[in-house]
Amino acid sequence: MTRATLSQDWLGNRAQSGEYLPTANDVDRDLLYHYVRKSILNGNFSCPVDKSMERVLEIAYSSGYWMMEMATDFPNTQFFGIDLESSAPDLVYPRNCFFGQGDYLKGLPYQDNFFDMVRLDMMHLRSLSTLDPILFLLSEVFRVTKKGGYIEFWDSDYNSSPLLERLMGIRVGNDHNIEKLLTERGFVNVTQKNIAIPLGKGSIVGEFTVDIIKSFVASIDAREDDLLYLIEECEKYDSRINVFSGFGQKL
Repeated sequence: MTRATLSQDWLGNRAQSGEYLPTANDVDRDLLYHYVRKSILNGNFSCPVDKSMERVLEIAYSSGYWMMEMATDFPNTQFFGIDLESSAPDLVYPRNCFFGQGDYLKGLPYQDNFFDMVRLDMMHLRSLSTLDPILFLLSEVFRVTKKGGYIEFWDSDYNSSPLLERLMGIRVGNDHNIEKLLTERGFVNVTQKNIAIPLGKGSIVGEFTVDIIKSFVASIDAREDDLLYLIEECEKYDSRINVFSGFGQKL
């Protein structure tokens, strides 16, 4: 059995379709988040790349699910990941996955013009109080991206409820104009897609997103009453998650 086959076993032999979502009972929060995002994007990426890619970087890879799937789909491409903490999978993973540790806000430890695509989940940057570290990171992404290569980004904000804001410490409102930030860093052909997803009943993605939030809230030892009222309040306040995804190119 190859390492890639074992990787698929680790993912539970789940379908690769972007329309597929697993049940909340048999997955952890990271994997559920991965499939919610994949369903929203209708796939693992949106930029126009192909099998000829040599190297791809994921910044803040978390549990590595995206890298695992992509490495299986693109066996001739090398996938590098950098995160603040080393969280590489304990089980065997594809040979073309390389999980690393480092403070990406202080610079990317890669040479110029090295990657065909860089993937950045900007939700990991929401706790930053100023734009300066984000601007520096985007400049670093531009530096390590090949000419003709792409940055793929994802961000979100919330039209929330008082309880959700208190429990999660959510900073409501997205004050990052991603399109403008990427253009100022030198990227061109920037494409951005905005999607509003109701939290709770109304869509399967909205229900799964609430499951993710409930899992997080439970992990911080919230009161049981808070968990019971969470969905009810989300529906009362028409709470939504607003997703911003897209890509830009380096020429």
